[in-house]
Amino acid sequence: MNNIELDIWRGEWGLASIDLECLRVLTYMKFIGVPVRVREVSNPFFTPKGTLPVMRDGRKVLTNFEEVVDYLKSLHYSTDVHLNTKQAAEASAFTQFIREKLYPAYQFAWWVDEKNYADLTRPAYARALQIPFNFYYPSKYQNAAKEMIDALYGEHADLKEVEKTIYSEAEKFLKALSDRLGESEYFFGNRPSSFDATVFAYLAPLYKAPFPNATLANHVKGIANLTRFVARINQKNFRHVTDEYNRKNAKKQSTGTQSEREAANFPNQTRNKVLAAIFAAIAMTGYAVANGMFHDFKDFDHSHDYNEMFENEEDDN
Repeated sequence: MNNIELDIWRGEWGLASIDLECLRVLTYMKFIGVPVRVREVSNPFFTPKGTLPVMRDGRKVLTNFEEVVDYLKSLHYSTDVHLNTKQAAEASAFTQFIREKLYPAYQFAWWVDEKNYADLTRPAYARALQIPFNFYYPSKYQNAAKEMIDALYGEHADLKEVEKTIYSEAEKFLKALSDRLGESEYFFGNRPSSFDATVFAYLAPLYKAPFPNATLANHVKGIANLTRFVARINQKNFRHVTDEYNRKNAKKQSTGTQSEREAANFPNQTRNKVLAAIFAAIAMTGYAVANGMFHDFKDFDHSHDYNEMFENEEDDN
């Protein structure tokens, strides 16, 4: 095994990453204790698929959770070896239910709800990205989420009715998830599994991000054992991130900086919609023409090394 590197979206609100998939991979790697260099990246355009996370081990490049789990298992790193056949089947079934019942609601809350998108999601991703990509990517992700909702509920469905249905389904699933966890520390015994990493990655952003329209987040916050589950994993595995956030938050008090206010305001400005199209076109054309030139640029130092995040931390138990 070479020196493993993991590129992720930056964190906010005491989260190690603002992105569901990044947080999922990050949490799993914390569970298994694999040595890794974690970097916050602000130029996903230059990743293999234009997305994050990206894990690299020498020439091996992996871009999604399932690939990472399988690859690390081949290196004898796994959190699931303690699962029996029945538990493994149950974890697989619940993972599929998460994708069907919780993921659409998650996408709706982050990207389709206009208030959440304008005041929370887009500013957060804009701060995480370099110019010109901060004009391009949030709109791209929003469009993809809307297309998914249209595919599930019909292009001309009433959005208010869709919202009601989608959150109702998510609430029922969260109740089933809570019943399965009960008073246990993890979902399958006293050791974490890949399923625990998945659940944490979905619930932690809903629990921690300050949504203006918090219907889905409130469903999570209203279930005591799920909120305790999130708090335990965050404290055991990302204490450094939480402590750093609390320190900065204490200094900042209640007033944001001018740059933060500008970042929060810019998504609503018409002129930036025009700039988004212009910058995106320039970026795409430039990349197509100068692909060779930018081959080494993808490791440009707009990333931030967070090795401290993966230092051993004292166990509270």
